[in-house]
Amino acid sequence: MLGDMLFVPISLGIPRHSQHAGPVKLQLAQEKLVQVHIINIHNSQEEPHKFDTLQHGKRWTYLMNGLLDDIAKRIPVKFEGLIKFVQKHSDFSICSGGVHHWSDMPLLKLFNEVNIYKPSHLLHSAYPPTDPHSLLHWKILALLIAHTESGENLVTFEKELELHPTQITKHLVSLVDSHFHLDLYLKETRHSGLPSLTWDETDRHVEIQFLISNYCFPRNWPSSKDRHQLRKDKRLLFTFGIHPRMVSRETKRQMESWLSDLEVLVEAKKVCAIGECGLDAQQASERDISRQMEVLHSQLQLAKVKQLPVVIHCRGLSGEDSTDDKCLGVMRKVLEKDHHIHRHCFGGNIGMYRKWKSYFPNCKFGISPFLLMEEKYPDIRSTVCNMDINDIIIETDAPYLSNKGGRTGCPSMTYDIAQQLANLFNVSLMEMASVTTSNALKLYKIKH
Repeated sequence: MLGDMLFVPISLGIPRHSQHAGPVKLQLAQEKLVQVHIINIHNSQEEPHKFDTLQHGKRWTYLMNGLLDDIAKRIPVKFEGLIKFVQKHSDFSICSGGVHHWSDMPLLKLFNEVNIYKPSHLLHSAYPPTDPHSLLHWKILALLIAHTESGENLVTFEKELELHPTQITKHLVSLVDSHFHLDLYLKETRHSGLPSLTWDETDRHVEIQFLISNYCFPRNWPSSKDRHQLRKDKRLLFTFGIHPRMVSRETKRQMESWLSDLEVLVEAKKVCAIGECGLDAQQASERDISRQMEVLHSQLQLAKVKQLPVVIHCRGLSGEDSTDDKCLGVMRKVLEKDHHIHRHCFGGNIGMYRKWKSYFPNCKFGISPFLLMEEKYPDIRSTVCNMDINDIIIETDAPYLSNKGGRTGCPSMTYDIAQQLANLFNVSLMEMASVTTSNALKLYKIKH
C-alpha cells in the first residue's frame, strides 16, 4: 500500500485530465509495478522485501513530503492550498467515501509525528481531505499528479523535506529549591561554585530559578567577604540560624555569642529568613530539649522583630507530647498567627499537617526527596495527596538527601520531585512547577 511508494518510482501513467480510469485498475497497476520492480531490481520474490515501517518509515515520510511539495509547485498552488484544491475540483468526487487501508495507519501516524501535525479528523478518513495525510490516499494522489503539467512522466523524489522544519518549541520549566546547604554541598562535591542547573529535556527547558541556602551551623557562617562573593550569583538567597543539634554541643556562653552575631547577619543583603532552627529530639536528653526550646525562642523573637520568615526543623518524638507539639507550643507564644513559616522536610501525617495549618495558616511545607523514597517512607505519598497544592514548596536539603543512584544530593533533584508531585496531583509538570515556585516566592516575599 503506502509503503510500496518507497521501493518504486511513482509512475501511474495517467495523462493529464484523464481521471476516469477505474480504481481497481489503478490498484492492480500499482501492485504489478511493485512485483516487477522487486523481481527485476532485487532479483527475488516479493515476500522478503515487504515494507518495514520502523526501518523505512521516516525515509518514506521525507519522500512523500517532497512529492506533495513538488505537486503543489507544479499545479501551481501553495502547499497549504492543496487540500482546498482537492475540495474545489469536481473530478476528485470519484474519491468520495475513500478511506485509508488499516495497514497504512502506522505510516500515517508517523507522517503526522515527523511533520508535527495534530489531525483534526479521523486518521482513516481520506475524502473530503481535512489534513495533509488525507492527500496520501492513492486515489487522491494519483489525481493530483494528473493535474500537474508533467503528470504523464515518471515522478521520483530524493528530497529530504520536512513540511514544518521549525524546531519543536521547548517549554520553560522554572523551579525553586527552597532549602539546601550551599556550604556543605560545595564541600561534598568539591566545586568552587554552583553549576549552571539548566538543562534540556525532550520538549522542555529546565532551570532552577532560585535557590535558598540555609546556613545553620555558626562555625560555617560565611564572612562578609564571602557573602559579597556569594551574592554575585543572582539565583542565591540566604537564611541564617542555629540548628538545634548545635545547642547540646556548645556552652551557653557560646550560644549567646552566636545569637548576638545572628542579629547582625540577618541585616545582610539577600537574607530572606531565619533558620533552620527548631527542635531535634533524636539522641537528645530532656535537658537538651529544654535548652533547644530556649534558643528557638530567641530566634523566633528576632524573626518577629525583623519580620522575617522562619525555617523550622522539627524531628524526633511522635504521638502525645510530640516534638511538633512542643515546637508549636514555643512558636505560638512568640509569633503572630499570620507569620510566614517554612516547615522544613515535612514527613508528618495529615493530622499534623492540619494542626500546623490551623495555628499558622501561612505555613508552607517542604516536600523533599523523601517523596522519591517510597520503600523507606511509604506513607508520605498518601499525606501529600491530601494536602492543598498551594501549601507545597519543593526542597532538596542537598547534599544530605541523596538521589536514587545514591550519589550526593543536588538541587537538580527539584525536577524529579516536581514530576512526582505532578503525577500525584494529576496536573502537568508545567503547572506543578508554576504553583510550587509561586508558593516559595510568596513565602519568602521574593519580588520577581
